Amino acid sequence: MKKSILLLLPLLLLAACARLPRHLPDAHLAHTTQIQQTMARADHQYGITAGPWPAHQWWEAAQMPALNHLIQVALRENPSLQLASTRILAAKAVTAEQQAALLPQFSAGAALTQEHFSQNGLHLQANGKSFTYTEINPLELHYHLDLWGRDSDQIRAALGQVRVHQADYAEAKLQLEKQLAWHYFLLAGETQQLHLAEHLENLQKSLLQLEKQRWQDGLSNARPVYAQTETYGSAQQSVAQLRAAIAQQRYVLAALAGHGPDWGQHIAVEPLPDLSSIAIPRNLPLRLITHRPDIVASRWAIEVAAQQVGAARAAFYPDVNIALFAGWNSINLGDLFSPGNLAHAIGPVVSLPIFEGGRLRAHLKAQNALYLAAQDHYRHTILSAVREIAGHLATWQKNRQQIQEQIPMTNAAGQDSALATAA
Repeated sequence: MKKSILLLLPLLLLAACARLPRHLPDAHLAHTTQIQQTMARADHQYGITAGPWPAHQWWEAAQMPALNHLIQVALRENPSLQLASTRILAAKAVTAEQQAALLPQFSAGAALTQEHFSQNGLHLQANGKSFTYTEINPLELHYHLDLWGRDSDQIRAALGQVRVHQADYAEAKLQLEKQLAWHYFLLAGETQQLHLAEHLENLQKSLLQLEKQRWQDGLSNARPVYAQTETYGSAQQSVAQLRAAIAQQRYVLAALAGHGPDWGQHIAVEPLPDLSSIAIPRNLPLRLITHRPDIVASRWAIEVAAQQVGAARAAFYPDVNIALFAGWNSINLGDLFSPGNLAHAIGPVVSLPIFEGGRLRAHLKAQNALYLAAQDHYRHTILSAVREIAGHLATWQKNRQQIQEQIPMTNAAGQDSALATAA
């Protein structure tokens, strides 16, 4: 054992032959604490911290049981969401595999070898003879010494990858919920529009019959009849377009729920609620975007990339394994378990990356580039989120103005219809 230790010391010094690349950008940021400080500085720069709003099941504020049921079915049966869930399971399995590398590996082995030695071989006593060599090792141990933290970095990277997939799952879930609520509200709104359009169609049909009767009675010429026929045809087209749009919304909702098109025909439609009753904070800080799963995933991607850099750096140093076995071996099967045939061995197994053609240096540079890219992606995700929110606010303001402008137009159209009906 002392000889093994004495042999190990000079071999450790030889590891300097595989030198780390110089001028590696931000290589020191591979440490976890420094990574967390970097992410904290980025969070402070963009002003994001956790907040209590919105609620987890935000769509329930609309108080629409049909929508709640639809989202429950989709969360259970949507194939894209199920795929995101299986990625989490796979990442957890990889983490468990990485964690197993830190534990001693015990096994047992046995071998039975029939060998015939040549007549003029080097084994004088065995030349020209056949022997059956038997080896039984009920105890074999292999233990990898994580001297440089390579295994630990890989485990932390695997755990970070689990969290990345969990954030991706949350993003997929959020997008699915948003799409379901959006298309269901469109379905409910277009259904209400259809009722109004059908009522308008019947009204235009009655007006057309009235114009025809006036023409037949000689009270007017044919021009009002032709004009009313065109108006009635437009009303019929509006009804047909709304029916087609409603069918399309049902198809979309059925696909989001993980079912075929026919399933969408059974979706119950409820009247649109008064969304003005939903409590929304008047002053929403920018830090609210910390709820976005894509930002959380980007943050964890930085952590994963940082740990991968640390593992790549540790690959430059000697890899040490402890091997042990104990058992019996003999060339005579009859006396295999005699005390004299007991064999055992223990010692370190060292591998050194001395001259590897630049492979380790290239791998470290590649991992560092991925880390820098993860940082850039994190900043890009934040800026994209802010831009998206600003775009939604601009659209909301435009729609609000259009609604306010359409209110007097709708009232005027209603009064005009009432006068026409009275005539």
